[in-house]
Parts: sequence; C-alpha cells; structure tokens
Amino acid sequence: MQTAREQHLVEFFVKDFYKRTVELEIYLQEKYHLNFVRVVSTRFDRTTEAISRQVGFLSARYLQALASQVATIGIGWGNAVSYFVDETDYFLASHLTIIPLVGGMGLLNLDTHANKLASKIATKLNAQYSTFYAPVIAASKKEANELKKSSLIASCLQAAKNVDVAFIGVGNEVESSTWRQLNYISQAETDALAQAGAIGDVVADFFDETGQRVQTDFSDRLIGITIDDLKRIPNVVAMAVGTPKTRSVRTLLENNVINALVVDQDLAEALVQ
Repeated sequence: MQTAREQHLVEFFVKDFYKRTVELEIYLQEKYHLNFVRVVSTRFDRTTEAISRQVGFLSARYLQALASQVATIGIGWGNAVSYFVDETDYFLASHLTIIPLVGGMGLLNLDTHANKLASKIATKLNAQYSTFYAPVIAASKKEANELKKSSLIASCLQAAKNVDVAFIGVGNEVESSTWRQLNYISQAETDALAQAGAIGDVVADFFDETGQRVQTDFSDRLIGITIDDLKRIPNVVAMAVGTPKTRSVRTLLENNVINALVVDQDLAEALVQ
C-alpha cells in the first residue's frame, strides 16, 4: 500500500461538501473586512425553513462567543431575528441587557416584534431587557417627532443607538418587503418609497443603492434607530436568506453598515458575482 501511495496509484482524500461555503466565507470576510462570516449550504434541496433555522443557529453561536465581551445587545425585528432568537440556547449571561432597536408593532405577528424577541432571548440568558415604549409607525410625522422628544422614548432611542452589538434582519425590495407582507404599509406608501429610490430596509429605516436614508411621508413616521445609527454601532450582525436580498445586503456591505454576516449559499454566490 505504501508503494502504491508513493507512486500515486492510490490516493486518499476527504470529500468536503462544504468547501464552497468556506471559500465564500473567506472571500466575503476579506473583501468587506468583516469580523465574522458564515454561509449556510443550500445543497440537496434544503427547505427555506431549514436554511433559515441554520442561519439563526450560527448567529446564535456567534452571540454566545461574544456574550462575555459585551454588556448590551440590540435586537431588530422580522423573520430572520425570530429564527435567531428561537435557535439561541439557554446559557447564563446575567450581566447582559437586551435592547429592542425599534418600537412595537401592534397586536399582530407578535413573534417577529423587537419587544417580544428581546424579552424572549433575555429569558434564555437570564439577562435584563428593556421595552421600547412606542409604536414603530406613528400616525403622522408630527406625532413621530413629538414621541421622539418625550423623555421615555428619547431614552429608548438613546439606549438602542449605543448597544455594543446589534442583530438585525435585512429587507429586500419594498414591494416584497416584510412591511408589505404584513400590511404595515399601503400600496401607495410602497410606491412612494420605490419612487424615492428605496431598495431595502433595516430596523426602522429605508435606504437607497448608495446606502443613504430614503425619506417619504411613511419613513418619516417610523420610530426606531436608522441606518445612520447602525453605522455607529461597533458590531452589527446581519442575517439574510435568499437572492432577492442581494442588492440590499451588498449595499450595506459596501457602505460599512454591517460588520458580520450570516447568509445562505445562494445569496453569498450572488454577492460575489
């Protein structure tokens, strides 16, 4: 056998089904100078549910690695953040404070709301948590401004802007965004955002292809931190699944909004093209 090896008649190797995902991780980390990157394989016709859960699981593992190094963790809203919270294991981190990054969203779809998610993950970690005492969508721009000036809401916004690390989802094109799917935004408001150049959203803000805020009557009514606030947070972890989010995620990467990324292979492949 030794002779066969030396003459290359017999060769042994380990077949790595995840070689491509590792290559993508290295490429993305080096190109965008990220703190952390994980790419979830989409081979073997895995369901979107399975892929989303693994994205959440890997993000939760990153949280566990960071927990002893930080004091405050910001929580966004939406499906990606919900999977992340579900996949977070129970461990003791009582020194942490979990902080929602946006206001509440009414009585529907509570499982994706920042306040509910902050409470849920705090319970798992035996941590403290705060509640964002404001609606994410005010009735008018004037009402939004007045709420933001109140001492209670101002303190919520200040705490959200100053977290050590934030875990967020990324929205895709406005027409197919979670805002639209959950009927938080009307067709007319959707059209106005699209006409203003919005290509995606994060937390309580919409942005264009240059990574700048898009302001419309609807966006001016939102209460929560903005894309500009995210840029000042030391570590922002974005979680996303699916190629429709390509333009949004690429814009956030190119404008240094995010520092860590957990995505599926299809999205990662689209990002490197």
